[in-house]
Amino acid sequence: MLSEIYIKNIAIIDEINISFGPGLNILSGETGAGKSIIIDSINFVLGERASKDIIKHGKNEAFVSALINIESKKAISAVRDMGIEIENGGELLISRSINATGRNTCKINGRPASVSILKAISSLLIDIHGQHQHQSLLDPKKHIELLNIFCGEELQHALSVNETLFREYREYRKQLAALSGLGKDRETAVSILRFQIDEIREASIKVGEEEQLREKQAFLFNAAKIKELSNNIVNLLYRGDGSAAEKIGDAEGLFISLAKLDDSVGENISQLEEVRERLDVITEFMRDYAEKADVSDSDLEEVDNRIEKIRRITAKYGGNEEECLKFCAEAEKKLDAILESEELAKEINRAISSKKKEIYKTCLEISEIRQKFAGKIEKEIESNLHGLGMEDALFRININRKRTFDKTGMDDVEFFIRTNKGEELKRLSEIASGGEMSRVMLSIKSVLAGCDDIETFIFDEIDTGISGRTAQQVAVKMSALGKTNQILCITHLPQICAVGDSNYLIEKIVENDETKTIVSRLDEESIIGEIARLTGGAEITESTLKAARDLRKGKNAVK
Repeated sequence: MLSEIYIKNIAIIDEINISFGPGLNILSGETGAGKSIIIDSINFVLGERASKDIIKHGKNEAFVSALINIESKKAISAVRDMGIEIENGGELLISRSINATGRNTCKINGRPASVSILKAISSLLIDIHGQHQHQSLLDPKKHIELLNIFCGEELQHALSVNETLFREYREYRKQLAALSGLGKDRETAVSILRFQIDEIREASIKVGEEEQLREKQAFLFNAAKIKELSNNIVNLLYRGDGSAAEKIGDAEGLFISLAKLDDSVGENISQLEEVRERLDVITEFMRDYAEKADVSDSDLEEVDNRIEKIRRITAKYGGNEEECLKFCAEAEKKLDAILESEELAKEINRAISSKKKEIYKTCLEISEIRQKFAGKIEKEIESNLHGLGMEDALFRININRKRTFDKTGMDDVEFFIRTNKGEELKRLSEIASGGEMSRVMLSIKSVLAGCDDIETFIFDEIDTGISGRTAQQVAVKMSALGKTNQILCITHLPQICAVGDSNYLIEKIVENDETKTIVSRLDEESIIGEIARLTGGAEITESTLKAARDLRKGKNAVK
């Protein structure tokens, strides 16, 4: 939902901020008051092409921001897939400015973005229908998606089966391409793979070996110092004059002599013996440790060479020992596959042929389901168009069979329309009239409501060339669509104005010799006044006010 739009320095708009509500939002006002400028501003912030000419006279920069609250989980996911951070609440703030040199600055949730990203994201969220071109239904790629959703579970099951089959088919094709792609290079590929495998095997790479060698390298590098310190420790503990062992022995003799005089100190003798035994263990460990440090330069050189070899091999084949061994295993598989490729290619071709038969069968089923539902959609949309004053309109969904298939089947789907008797069917994009386009889109959206994830529709020029009963029918459709989507509608018709959930008056004023556009949200009494103005023109009488109240009362009946 478009919650808020802020516009500054565009055309005759100085600075306005509009907060929109859910349901049907009506924008009305005198011709030339600036209604189209608001639509232009929305188009601008949604990423449509714009020039510096939109900047208000005398200003250096134009700026528009839009606050959008996204409710659809699918739309939120699609926005996140584009790399845009979005809060769990689905709030998205997009902004765009253009300066006097024509330079654009775009931001999404405060972060810089390109115009193309801005347009891609906003196209998922808002559709504008009228004289402007921000219309998702004009994209034929969208037509098959809408038809698929309208067909419901019956089609979704068939599509799911086909997608699985197509994924398996593509995997077989990849395998075959890998085999066929070798061609004359088969012998070269075999030679390279064998060389790689032999080089890794000869190196006898083991996971964790380099780390162990580096520890040994550090020990060997410091071997002389380690040996010196170890021998010093042995001397202090056991060998040298006045060593710890000698002093403990002296103390032990004194304790024995003392025990003869006093039995109470006898137990200390056994404790001192334990100390001497522990000292023996430590001394023995240090002797062994000193012997390990008794190395030659060739020992260090051998470790250095091994580390260098491991680093050289792993650098070529993955960066570390684990990836190197993984590369070797994959190379062995590739080599085996190539050596067995001829027979394997035959097997894969048989599998591809079988899978294609399954896919063709499923694609036919998909086409039949689409054809069945397409007829229902055509009738409903035509009925809506006839009720909206386009009595001679024809709507057709063209489903053409392609020679190729993909995960969606074998169909090309595109919507065509004839708006006047005697004309040929045309693509939706070829409709010239903004008013016709808006009514066509209203009819399609009414039938397909809920099928796509676009939450906000903006209708401009929808009332061009209609009045009376047709205007009332348009109001009914707009009101019904407003129950499931947010609608913004610029209108000159009292019938449409009367069914608004939120009504806004756009006015042009002169202030300090400067023309400005202002927007006001109308209360209930002001809405009656605006309906009366649209009904009776400049002069508002009691009868036009009464008619306006009657129209407004009819809102509940329409709802």
